[in-house]
Order: sequence, then C-alpha cells, then structure tokens
Amino acid sequence: MARGTSSLWNKLQRLSIRARLTLWYLAVIFLGAVLFGIVSYGILRHALIVEKQSHLLGRETRLLHMLETNRAQGVRDSLENQLTAYALVTHEGNLFELRSADNSLLFPQSEQQAAWAAPYEHPCLKRSFFPRSVDGTAALIMCHQAMIAGQPMTLYVGSSLEEEFDVLAAYQRALLLLMPVIFLLALLCGYFLSRRAMEPIDRMTRAAVGIGIGNLSARLPVPPATDEVQQLAVAWNQLLARLEAAVKRLSQFSADASHDLRTSITVMLATAQLSLNRNRSDVEYREDLDRIATECRTATTLLDALLSMARSDNFVHEMSLERLDLCELIVSGCRRVEDVAEANHILLDWSLPDEQVYIEGDSLLLQRLLGILLDNAIKFTPEYGEVRVELGAEKHHALLHVRDTGIGMSLDTRRQIFDRYYQADLRERRTKAGLGLGLSIARWIADAHRAELTVESMPQKGSVFTIRMPRALREETEHVTATVP
Repeated sequence: MARGTSSLWNKLQRLSIRARLTLWYLAVIFLGAVLFGIVSYGILRHALIVEKQSHLLGRETRLLHMLETNRAQGVRDSLENQLTAYALVTHEGNLFELRSADNSLLFPQSEQQAAWAAPYEHPCLKRSFFPRSVDGTAALIMCHQAMIAGQPMTLYVGSSLEEEFDVLAAYQRALLLLMPVIFLLALLCGYFLSRRAMEPIDRMTRAAVGIGIGNLSARLPVPPATDEVQQLAVAWNQLLARLEAAVKRLSQFSADASHDLRTSITVMLATAQLSLNRNRSDVEYREDLDRIATECRTATTLLDALLSMARSDNFVHEMSLERLDLCELIVSGCRRVEDVAEANHILLDWSLPDEQVYIEGDSLLLQRLLGILLDNAIKFTPEYGEVRVELGAEKHHALLHVRDTGIGMSLDTRRQIFDRYYQADLRERRTKAGLGLGLSIARWIADAHRAELTVESMPQKGSVFTIRMPRALREETEHVTATVP
C-alpha cells in the first residue's frame, strides 16, 4: 500500500505545474462539494425532524385543549368516545394513545391497535421523542405525562415520517446528479484558472528562451500584479542586467587583450624573421633582441593583469594581519623596481622618518599595493624624470606618498582612475600598455586594510598617490586571520 502511494506521488510530481494545479483545484472543489452535501443533508434532516416534533407538540396541545374544553362544558361522553370522535374529525389520524399511571391502556381499547406505540422504556416525565416503524413506514413518536380529567396519564402521539424521508431522498438524488456536473465544472475551471495563473510564467519562459549572449539587453516581461511572479521577473531582470554588464566588460577586455597580444606577437615575429633573413651587425642584432625583449615584457604585463583580473573576480583571501615595519616594506618595494626605473632613465628615491612606523597588515598584499603604485609612476614618467616615495607619521595614522614627475591627469581622469577596466589616454609609448586593472586592485587592497587611497594630480605636473592607514601602537605582534572578499 505504501509502495503504491509512493508510486502515485512520484507520478504526480512528474506532472507539469499546470496539471498539478488543475488536479489540486479539482480535488479541493470536489471535497468541498462532498462536504457541503453531507453537511447540508444533515442540516435538512435535522430541520425536518424538528418540524415534525413541533407538529406532534401541536397535536398534543390541541388534543389536551379539546379534552379540557369538553370537561369545562360538562360533556358526559366517556373519554374513549371523545378520543374516537376527535380521531374521526381530524385529518391527523389516530396515531395517539392514552395510558393510565399503572400503564393500563385507556385508548384505544385494543392492544393490537396500540401496538404501534410499544410503550417507551423510560418514564415520560418530560416530553420524549423516539422513532418507530408503523406498518413498515418510519414514524416519530412523542410521549408525555399530562393531567387529564384530574388524573396523571401518559399520552403517546405519533406521525409518519414518509413525507420527510421522501424530501431527503429527493435531495440526495439531486446531490448525486449534481456531483458529476460539479466535477466537470471544477475540471474546466481548474484548467482555465491554472492556465491564467501560469500565463505570466509562459510569457517569461518564451522571453527567456529568446535571450542569448547576443541580446542580453532583452528583459523578461514584468506582470502588473504585485505577487511572487512579479518578484521572480524583477529578480531575473536584475540578474540579466548584472550579467549583461559583466559580459560587456569581459567582451571589451577580451577585445583589448587580444589586440595587444596579437600586436606584440606580430612585432616579435616580424623582428625575428628579419633578423634571420638578413646578415646584421652585432649592434643591430642587439637592437632587435632588445625590441623583442620589450615586447615580451609588454606581453608579460598583459598576462599578469589577466591573472589578477581572474583572481579578483572570485577572490577570497585569507588575509593574515601582522605587525609590520612600514619603513622596511618601503625599502624592499623600492629596491624591487630599481632596475626597471634605471632602465627607463628614471630616478627612484625614498624618504623615511627617523623613527620606525608600525602597521598591522598583510605583507604580500601591501607589497603588491606599493608595486602597483610604483609601476604606474614609472610607466607614466618620461625619461630623466623622478619617482619619490615619502613616509610620514601622525599620532594614529601613517601617510605614504608616491610622487612622480610624470604626465599627470585631468580632473575627469582622477574621478575614474580607480574604476575597474578604466583606461585614460595617457600612453606615450607602446610599451606602456595597460588594462585599467592595477589601480582598482590597489584600491581593494587599501580598503581591506581600512586605509584610504587618494590621488592628487594635474596635467604635465605629475601625480601624488597617498595611502593613509592606521598605525599599530601596540608593542606585541598580533596575527589576525580575516576573510576578505
């Protein structure tokens, strides 16, 4: 039995939502109709019985009133003759009998005629009603002790329930005939309502099928009703908007990266082929090799930016905070790029305070931050220019300045310089290609260290990048591991 129920449930689960909604609606309406039929049948039956009880009470009242009136008028007929006359002149029949206190029959005189009453097994001190079968027909009997002719007597009054049962049977047949009609109407209404309910989903599905990588600007239709379907459509449209923005950035980036790589490879290939095809002097060979090395450095820079982008898009870094000497960090970072600065005929210098300045941070990330700022400074500073790193200390903060005498930036460029993928038209040489990723990564590292990264610059007057970070005033080293998105 349990296996059959489980199999049926699995089959229902495989049906479409529209079919399941229709079946659920059909089941609810059908169960509601059955419950209505049962309850209404019970209410009607109770109302008919109550009405019959009221009818019997009226008969008793009229009978007692007739006997009391005859007694007051001094009628000399016996009680039996009075009851017989009453039964003959009324249309209510002779389903009544009278018994004395000792249960002896007073009316009618024949026990056979009184067999229908079959005296109630409980004393009728209060009015009591009980069912009986009279000549194969259901009847309702009422018994009651009353004072008749000054003596306590038990009065039985009965009435057939044939008409009431006929009404109940007709009502039952009507319900049974209506059930198939209700079932059919429920099926049609359920299908119609489920179709109307699923219509917004159908429209969204058709629209979603038509959305591809080539038309991410399309959106799902949003139903006017404020309901769960509308919330679903709005959520999907927001997702599509984010996806469209990401794909646009990726497409633009891929196009730029492909162009830069293709150009570098083309230059290297052409230079190498010319060198192989022609006899050249040592000086010319060295120039060709230098040109190839320059293009290799350009391609390496591009690939490093690609890796940085890939990591930072889904980046979760276990940042180990430790007490660091910022002076040592600056010296290490500057010496790392000394050769690059010298190769570009740029003077690289640094200025440190007399006292040591301690901060709490991740050594690897802070080296990367300083490297990005120095690389940018060297990249956009002409030959024989100067790049200078200065460290200052306030009471609660350390101030790190990276100055250059480069080409500077306009106000509009400064406003966007930390945006991801932003590239200003600042390149003087082909070897200074960029992807607009470095400074956005630098800003992320600064934010992770609760530091503030700002820039001041004017065209042709150089730039100053400033990092303002909290100082570590405690003497002991503390290692804190934090997950940074």
